[in-house]
Amino acid sequence: MPSDVMIPGRVVFVSGERILAARGSLFFESKDSGATWKQVVDLPMSHYEKAIMSSRLFCRLLRKGVHHLAIRDSCMLIVANRNTYYSQAGVTSNLGRLNGSRPLSLCSTNNAFYYGEYRSNPERSPVHIWKLREYEKHWQNVWRFSGIRHVHGVFHDPYENTLWVTTGDMDHEAGIWRTDDDFCTLRKVAGGSQRFRAVQLLFTNEYIYFGSDAPDEKNYIYRMDRKGQNVEKLAAVESSVFYGCKVGEYLFFSTAVEPSQVNTTRHAEVWGSADGENWQVVRRFKKDIWSMKYFQYGQVLFPGGPGDGSNLWMTPFSVEYADKTIKVSLKDIF
Repeated sequence: MPSDVMIPGRVVFVSGERILAARGSLFFESKDSGATWKQVVDLPMSHYEKAIMSSRLFCRLLRKGVHHLAIRDSCMLIVANRNTYYSQAGVTSNLGRLNGSRPLSLCSTNNAFYYGEYRSNPERSPVHIWKLREYEKHWQNVWRFSGIRHVHGVFHDPYENTLWVTTGDMDHEAGIWRTDDDFCTLRKVAGGSQRFRAVQLLFTNEYIYFGSDAPDEKNYIYRMDRKGQNVEKLAAVESSVFYGCKVGEYLFFSTAVEPSQVNTTRHAEVWGSADGENWQVVRRFKKDIWSMKYFQYGQVLFPGGPGDGSNLWMTPFSVEYADKTIKVSLKDIF
């Protein structure tokens, strides 16, 4: 990838020329698209945790590390080591442990943050949606699910200013849900099969885009209208779709390398589309030598934030080029 730019660590947030990157327990900020960097946060944790955070393999083995960062006008929220950290005016405090293991997504909108409980949950005990208001420092339980395994994500639809939720994993548990009143009510828009076992949702003016996360079936990228009545199969992919992002009007999803009798690929792929209809593989990353059971599946992660409109930022995980963020111009993709 000779034209791509490599940045040490994981870029976790991009908004215009402002970029935040995590390296162990430290966070660095650039206000000039990565030309210069300044340390802005050192997570308040023990020396033992910081030592683990500095080791790539121990982080993977123990499921540690930085998972998400979201920003509101006056504060920053970080999810790391199954804790949430609230940073404001140069002061960072630990808000305590999350419910569940670690969320697959962190939603920031309407002066609040949201996440859904994600854990193994073989007994199918209730799982919840949690909300943190911008000027408060405690999480509030705003929705309780019964009869599902876990929540995959909470997502903001900027076109209609609504919140959407994805759940899994069995056919009857897989669903795409919508709330128009900040979780006073929640209704299932689509569900009932593995094609609606989605993690990430992407929004355009007309459609909602998602990829299926079905390890025992073939996987596809789909789009549907907001009523869930018209669902289109757009592209067949080689494995489960975990993550996605938008860069301007361009759409991207990434697939995972996980043990499966159906999806046998050893490459994590990034798929992109300029128009929402035609999709192509834009990058492929080979799984590394370490066990998927102990050192996690091969994945490609994307940063939070609205992006910079001209570059795709992605961090390979448990594959080649891990521990670096790759910046690639859209001009080199489409």
